[in-house]
Amino acid sequence: MVPPPADWRPTPPPLPSPGVLLGSAFRILGRHWLRLLGALLLSQLAIFVLAGMTWFGIYALRGGQDPEGAASPDYVTDMLLIVLVPALLAIFLVQGAVGSLASTLAQQDANGQRVTVRGLLRVSAPRIPGTVGGYLLTIFLFPCMLSPLAPLLAWPWVVYSLAPSVMARDGVGMFRALGRSAALIKGVWWPAFSTLALAALIAFGIDLTVGFLPLDSMVNRAGNEPTGPPDASLSLGIIIAAVSVAFSVLMFQVAFAHLVADRLCEALRARHTT
Repeated sequence: MVPPPADWRPTPPPLPSPGVLLGSAFRILGRHWLRLLGALLLSQLAIFVLAGMTWFGIYALRGGQDPEGAASPDYVTDMLLIVLVPALLAIFLVQGAVGSLASTLAQQDANGQRVTVRGLLRVSAPRIPGTVGGYLLTIFLFPCMLSPLAPLLAWPWVVYSLAPSVMARDGVGMFRALGRSAALIKGVWWPAFSTLALAALIAFGIDLTVGFLPLDSMVNRAGNEPTGPPDASLSLGIIIAAVSVAFSVLMFQVAFAHLVADRLCEALRARHTT
């Protein structure tokens, strides 16, 4: 048997095509959509309660509304603290919760575990702070998105997209996950970017679809219905249905993007191991 040359290295397997990775993400959603939706709704409820408590706490600490009104500089400061802080808290916690739930769902599905709402929430909860930390780093990159430096953000965007899955599968913190994500895409940056970009385009298409739905007109029409027991019940049902459809579709498109990133991360890990 002839020994291989001294500089010989095994050829890493090619990455699956974007269609295969997207199809795998859709299959995971199809199998577990009801449990994922339940976990999403419960996590959003907890986040909104926390944001509301934060709002109330800041409002109480600031002494309520300034009696001098908008003419006072303190009034502007109060409104920024009372409104902006809870809103940012809710936005980033929602992103972190969705990313953690999606990566946990993909991990449990790949391991053949029984997926339950309680199990998703229990495993995902400790990972939310690290996932939120990854999104917080994007704040410092946001000004560059409106400048000629925008194309340079593609590389950190790919790294951030893979970080939640690395944290879930390797049990590491945010910064180590970012470093491992950067190592995984070394040499295959373009295939990884094209797959995530395609998933982002699909998510954007879902956003456009929701935008074309007549949800606003349904809610307005329901709110202008004459009062009365039958009409009031119908109006409330229409409002709940419209808000639920918009919320569910938007949350699923975010979860879908994370699932695609997780499928890509698993393929990159297999290639890196080889």
